[in-house]
Amino acid sequence: MHLATILPVLVLLCHSANALPLQKRATQTLINTSTHITTVDQVTTIYENEDDVASAADYSSANTAIVDKAIDTSNIIQEVANPTGSGMAIGVSKAAAASAASAITSATTANTGAAAAAATTTATSKATSTATSKGTSKASKATSATSKQSSSSATASSYPKAIGNIGGDLKDFEEPTKEFKDGTIKCSDFPSGQGVIKLPWIGRSGWASVTNYDTGDTATTCKEGWLCSYACQPGMLKTQWPSTQPASGESRGGLLCKNGYLYRTRTEKKYLCEWGTKTNFAVLKLDKVLSLCRTDYPGSENMNIPTRLIKGDKKPMSVIKEDGYYTWKGGKTSSQYYVNNAGVDVDKGCLWGNSSGTVGNWAPVVLGSGYTDGKTWLSIIPNPNNENPPNYNIKIEAEGNAKVSGDCWYVDGQYSGGPGLKSDGCTSAVTGGTANFVFYPRSK
Repeated sequence: MHLATILPVLVLLCHSANALPLQKRATQTLINTSTHITTVDQVTTIYENEDDVASAADYSSANTAIVDKAIDTSNIIQEVANPTGSGMAIGVSKAAAASAASAITSATTANTGAAAAAATTTATSKATSTATSKGTSKASKATSATSKQSSSSATASSYPKAIGNIGGDLKDFEEPTKEFKDGTIKCSDFPSGQGVIKLPWIGRSGWASVTNYDTGDTATTCKEGWLCSYACQPGMLKTQWPSTQPASGESRGGLLCKNGYLYRTRTEKKYLCEWGTKTNFAVLKLDKVLSLCRTDYPGSENMNIPTRLIKGDKKPMSVIKEDGYYTWKGGKTSSQYYVNNAGVDVDKGCLWGNSSGTVGNWAPVVLGSGYTDGKTWLSIIPNPNNENPPNYNIKIEAEGNAKVSGDCWYVDGQYSGGPGLKSDGCTSAVTGGTANFVFYPRSK
């Protein structure tokens, strides 16, 4: 059913317990816009097998074989409708995640009103999660600014060895200057720098994902004829994905490995990473490390693109300029972050999780951010996979004289958008200035 202006929201992410050959099927769209009526009448299934799941026990070895099995489960965020003319209401339908032994469940839909709009994605899969790793050392004197000064630029010594320099080489909103040259970097080398960061804990030689365009198969190294997707530092977004996408609704992204060398898939883009809008930051007021894990999209849709916060940090969120970015079946898309409990570092949390834990796609909270029609849309939504409360509070807070409409927060077990952890979440619209996701201690 399509009403008024139709934009696809999304998503069914399902996983097969069968040993399918390195296969993933994925679709994702977050629609952030105003004064529209939106519904979704289609669902795409994904398959994810054990080779797409990083083993926490062996995360320190970049080429470690991935050993965890995938599980059967399903989640759908399906319908958005607008019962009023003054603004868009958001409806998020949630299907409880099935256990590892259960069959894929059917989805249900639900509507709820809000002053602004957003819809979010949920993903399900399998990974080992264990204890957290924590620690930071003094930044090098050569580092131009610290994260407390709202700079992503940092030396590798600022992060634990298992993580590497995920802060990137650019200051916040400093433009890259060295253009990427096709056919000059071997597929066996990783193109670090100019905003591109390695992900050593994923087990894919630094890449966020490596995917066969035709089959959806995945690999641990960048292979001839395959797409090699990469991560960008906090606040930035990758610029590379094929203009032609699979008819199945899966997404593909990254550089192409051709004749042993890396080539852009969007040659109109000179750099591999670009900045989102300067309208949204994450601020940490907690004593423990916090890991925000953005989905690799378009691409594998694994939640493995990290933003790592320690107390006092203020780091930019990657707010997509939706009107000129990747579209899924004609619909605008936006950034999705899975937020782990405080104390879980990125090498333990920015990966596929499982139903026995609370990391990755089982993290307790999902954030959405996107910019369209002159507004930045921000959302806080409980993850349907995990009905346990996070060990912190969150609020969307205007900075200075910024203009923000719609209260959106989670405080001590309650969301502003509805009762308890069964809430469909909430959304705020930033019409001027900057707003922050503020993470702060619970009062009880």
